[in-house]
Amino acid sequence: MKAIDNMHLPLKITHELVHDPNLDDAALKESVRRHLQYLADRGFGGVVTNVSWRNYATDPEEWRKMALAIDTACEMGMRVWLYDEKGYPSGGAGGLTVDADPDYEALGIAMMTCELAPGESVTRELPRGHECFMFAATYPYAEGKITDFSCLHAVFGKSTQPVTLENPSDAPALACFFLKKRLYEGTHAQHNVCDARRYIDVTNPDAVREFIRNTYKPCYDYTKHHLAEGDGKIEAMFTDEPSLMGCYINFGLYPPRAHDAYDDTLPLYPVVSFGRDVENQFSARYGYPLAPNLVYLFFGENDRAKQVRYDYYRLISDLYEQSYFAQLSNWCCAHGLPFSGHILLEDDIRYHTVFEGNYFSLLRHMHTPGIDMLHSIPMKVHNDAFTPKLVSSIAHAYGRPHVMSEVSAHAQGGNVTPMQMYASMSLQYALGVDIFTSYYSEQQAEPALYKQINEALGRADAITKGRHQAGIMLYYPIETFQMHHKGSDQPYGAYCAEENTCADGLRSLFYGLLDRQIDFDFTDCEYLEKCHMTDGYLNTPTGYLYSALLLPPMELCDRARAVLQKLADQGLTVLSPQSNMFPAISKYSFATVTQNEAELFEKLPTHALPCFASQPTNGVVCKCTTGAGGKRYLFVNARESEQTVQVTLRGKLPDPVLYDPFTQKTLSATFEQVDEQIWSATFTMDALQTVIVTGKANVQ
Repeated sequence: MKAIDNMHLPLKITHELVHDPNLDDAALKESVRRHLQYLADRGFGGVVTNVSWRNYATDPEEWRKMALAIDTACEMGMRVWLYDEKGYPSGGAGGLTVDADPDYEALGIAMMTCELAPGESVTRELPRGHECFMFAATYPYAEGKITDFSCLHAVFGKSTQPVTLENPSDAPALACFFLKKRLYEGTHAQHNVCDARRYIDVTNPDAVREFIRNTYKPCYDYTKHHLAEGDGKIEAMFTDEPSLMGCYINFGLYPPRAHDAYDDTLPLYPVVSFGRDVENQFSARYGYPLAPNLVYLFFGENDRAKQVRYDYYRLISDLYEQSYFAQLSNWCCAHGLPFSGHILLEDDIRYHTVFEGNYFSLLRHMHTPGIDMLHSIPMKVHNDAFTPKLVSSIAHAYGRPHVMSEVSAHAQGGNVTPMQMYASMSLQYALGVDIFTSYYSEQQAEPALYKQINEALGRADAITKGRHQAGIMLYYPIETFQMHHKGSDQPYGAYCAEENTCADGLRSLFYGLLDRQIDFDFTDCEYLEKCHMTDGYLNTPTGYLYSALLLPPMELCDRARAVLQKLADQGLTVLSPQSNMFPAISKYSFATVTQNEAELFEKLPTHALPCFASQPTNGVVCKCTTGAGGKRYLFVNARESEQTVQVTLRGKLPDPVLYDPFTQKTLSATFEQVDEQIWSATFTMDALQTVIVTGKANVQ
């Protein structure tokens, strides 16, 4: 094949591209040129970089030097992305945003409780580290549960003065004090591996506007000649791990720096996210007040409790979406700077409600949505495959041509082999990623091997670039978690049986499809509302066709139930496994409920699948694309052992071959043509190998 274009090669994250602040301009450019050539010799196609962390974002001279370094990269034909933070999480601008106005800081609602005997009362002072009481009330209480949510005694109104609650009943009661606080101690803002500093309220548009002023605006001012209005060589702005700071995490982990002092003696009560205008927005949107319903954010399994939580978490997600993602995206779009990056703790859907919200709503605003992959043991990447698959699904849904992954071996302390690194990235590629921003060490492999690995990734991208093909949709059941999640003081939160059942069921369906080499996309309720049926297929706004929708064990909101019924009435095949935890799905006419998952997979309309295997092969993942010259099927073996694959392929395959992009060799395989559009393929994959099935002309 011809040489690989830089557009297909990984990018190296190099925060200090200008290493020496004392160089004159000519020497600085030469230093940058040498380092970029060093990276190019290892197969990198460009860099992700930022203004120096010295005098972060406040020194015009440092901005000017960054611009010189970027000029040098562009002159060399290297790709350039900009990074928007001093470390992470993005939004703080190294502390500048909250320093500008302390009221921009992230907020939470904490709950302090006390059991009361009949006739007993209790007075509580405002705890250190908390801003005010928001509401307080006593409720009937027995066997660790509130038995009746009618208040026995309530105190309304915000106050910093001590609050007294009474139990006027002849039975035990629970006194609940709901407190407004700033989210710093105990959260990701304090416990990370970069810098302890107070974080912004991402639901506050003024705070995000200040972040734009102190970071995005100077980036534009100093590099606009490389943005869309100039030569267009800067490809994206990378935002890193913004979040709601919705619970406590990483106890015992302390970063090497602390921009803001912290107090580890502050009490850490059960907590949920809050925001500057959440209370007003809640009552305006839903027509009932938040304060007397705060108890439901921490207690209750009845319909009222689920509705309050569902309303609350939808609102938090919507405010976050508009304040952070939509505002940054709109600003970037107006200034010719595509918006990218990734958010926090993507790999487990149980965390989504707590830290982020609805991923479909948030990431649709990114021109290149992205993920973070901290593992480089291929089967560990396989075990976290939910992350790239979810985000690539959002890209397909909203017509985004690329998906980025910030890749590293952070979880392994960098101790992985070069081929594990290669297989880990190839696996992500099979799951929908096509741009890699690398935190791997520059010495992760010997230079020639490093280049071979990066060029193999680029070669796979060049060969298989085309329109994604998948025949199945899998529902993203965020509503179940919004209905059931309760605030907690536990690290990473505490999750109830309904949340665990839904998450486990989703994972089981997910791997049932992957292990059968069936490609698919996630979808959510709002996106399904935009789809329609065409000749028995679900037709999406971006023109993808799907033959079936799978529902994990889940609780349906009224909105989802209505859209699913409508599509089923129009002919959509909807399948779900039976669940004792969520029996209601069995009552709905829109779904075929199977006794077990094996039966569910037998009912899939395989006639519409681009690739499938009758028997599962765990650890082998397939992606199908189509373009000029027919179909391309990329397979990755995540296991460190040989595996034999036997699949049925559907599509145009003139003169099919099995090709290895790493060795650039055609391999042995058996292809049997069943009819004009159907092939049976059998081949053996080495440990950690990536192969491509396509027409011979596509690899010559």
